[in-house]
Amino acid sequence: MTTTSWRSISADEPSIDEIRAVFRLVNACCDSWDHPEEWQSILLNGVEQLTGLPFVGLQLIRPVPEGHPSDLLPIAYQGWETPEQEQIYLSSMADEDRPVLPNVNKALGPAMNQGSVAFSRPMIVPDDLWYQSDFYQKYVKLTGVDEWASSFRVAPQLDSIVMIGGNQKFGAPPISMSTVKLLGILGEEITPLLGTRLSLRNQISKGGLTPRQRQTLDLLLKGLSEKQVAQELRLSKATVHDYIVKLHKHFDVQSRGELLSYFVQRRPKSRQTMG
Repeated sequence: MTTTSWRSISADEPSIDEIRAVFRLVNACCDSWDHPEEWQSILLNGVEQLTGLPFVGLQLIRPVPEGHPSDLLPIAYQGWETPEQEQIYLSSMADEDRPVLPNVNKALGPAMNQGSVAFSRPMIVPDDLWYQSDFYQKYVKLTGVDEWASSFRVAPQLDSIVMIGGNQKFGAPPISMSTVKLLGILGEEITPLLGTRLSLRNQISKGGLTPRQRQTLDLLLKGLSEKQVAQELRLSKATVHDYIVKLHKHFDVQSRGELLSYFVQRRPKSRQTMG
């Protein structure tokens, strides 16, 4: 079988409501753009609801020469039932001696050439090759999952391919083509936002702020003055001023105006640019 783009015509199409749900999910992620853990949780919960897959994940892939394991980096994932299963999953990406995923270039090649692609496992790896492969025997079989579907989209801003998808438990029914296409639509919409509209963990965000600092920031973003923030939180002006100084340092800004501008523009800043 050959890899099929999510744009391909099929009788098994996602419904209008399902497509709308994808765009609502993207918008919900954007509402939490400055909190990586929060928007990633929203994304994964949404993928689980859209697809019904019990394990879902968001990963970066850096293509390598054929015959070598791809360079994989998990961004976020959820669904493993035991720590042992989670460790096997992480080993399948981090182990330098791991077996190569069968027919991996049938997925990454079209993604690099077309910009995006989505498929389920049987679309690129036939059963006989899959169940006899070292990759299945060493990793997949031990986790209790089997069939999977993913979208792949090139992310030039990350110098990677972004993979969004998930796995079913062993013995579950085949993943439908409509599910594959939904993942493709989601990948098209969410990938360009990573690191440009949706902050990642290596970028400045609300992550790392104390609860009081978050409250102070939220009130500043609502337009309250330093004095009004102190009154609202029932804190001294000196304490609130200290919070604001720390907020300026955290977000690498010099003034309240720069701080407000950062959140108006909604463009995450890399920590590497900080002095």
